[in-house]
Amino acid sequence: MKLLMTLHDSINIEMLSTYADGFIIGNHQFGARLTHSFDVEEINHIAKEIKNLNKEVFIQANQMMTDDELSHFSVWLDDLDFSHITGVIVADLGALVLLQEKGLNQKAIYNPETLITNVYDFNFLDQFQVFGVYAAKEITLEDLKKIGSEKKVNMFMVGHGHLSMFYSKRKLVQNYVDFLNEEMALRYRQDLLIIEEHRKEDPYPILEDDAGTHVFRSNVMHAFNQLDTLKTFIDYMVIDTLFKDDYYGALVCEMYQTKNELLKEKIQTEFHETWDEGFFFKKTIYKGKGGEQ
Repeated sequence: MKLLMTLHDSINIEMLSTYADGFIIGNHQFGARLTHSFDVEEINHIAKEIKNLNKEVFIQANQMMTDDELSHFSVWLDDLDFSHITGVIVADLGALVLLQEKGLNQKAIYNPETLITNVYDFNFLDQFQVFGVYAAKEITLEDLKKIGSEKKVNMFMVGHGHLSMFYSKRKLVQNYVDFLNEEMALRYRQDLLIIEEHRKEDPYPILEDDAGTHVFRSNVMHAFNQLDTLKTFIDYMVIDTLFKDDYYGALVCEMYQTKNELLKEKIQTEFHETWDEGFFFKKTIYKGKGGEQ
């Protein structure tokens, strides 16, 4: 199992490469929930540097795209040097088809967030000859095992970080600022929190970017305790350092690679974090009106 890390600053690549097997970078025009936006020239330079370190680099382009945005995405892809790029992470089927039309389907990683919950949907993507597919973050460890035991392509999963739990295409943070008749530049800010009166101890991180508004769970999801199990079927596990920094990412990556329990405690204490195991042992149930399942 390889560990991928989202990147904040390219100056830290060599240091992070001690424990990271690869990196995820992107541009704000096409990527959502990015730690940092890099332009084409920076991406090509970074990808070459990472490749020279014998590591892998993935481009995050996981926005849902209109026809016009897909056209711009197509032009943007043409400027990338794919000789140094391992894959492109997309959420939109239109973007997946576009990669296929460009002969890049074997570099495509499909991540539709909550949709890939079973082995049938997972292996359906094999007909596109994609590089890999993300399993939904809301399914149990047993569900992940089932997919992993029958997978036909590389299996990706988010293994550490604040999980996104709400998304709106609307710019809700900016709408709030406009309502207050104030001028504040809050887009892309990674230090914003929703604090509710009845649960002040559990603030929700919130981010507004070009894709819209994203709200995240207050606890940090981690896979430390299940590492031995996950290694048997997960090909790529992602450490998402959104709302953190590269120093945090370095510590977390080292923790997973060395299985260091003391480092786990140090990180939680130093960053004042509460960790949980997400949905590994919590079955997701959708309830309709009246509470019927």
